[in-house]
Amino acid sequence: MKPRDFIGKKATYDADGQIIWGENAKEGLQMLLDVRGWGAIQHLFKTQEEAMRYQDELGAWFAEAINEKLERERK
Repeated sequence: MKPRDFIGKKATYDADGQIIWGENAKEGLQMLLDVRGWGAIQHLFKTQEEAMRYQDELGAWFAEAINEKLERERK
């Protein structure tokens, strides 16, 4: 089994739960990653809103990177 077999068709970031999900062939979701960094991230910004926004940007960036890798391996 390869990582893409476990991840499925694509990865998506859920900002409400800070989770990256893999979407399998049956349209089901599999939890891949829990975006944890709040302990450090909250101290990098002046406001909690900025920190929250950054954590979501980071999670979306991770999901995008996974999807780019999946796409490269399909070719």
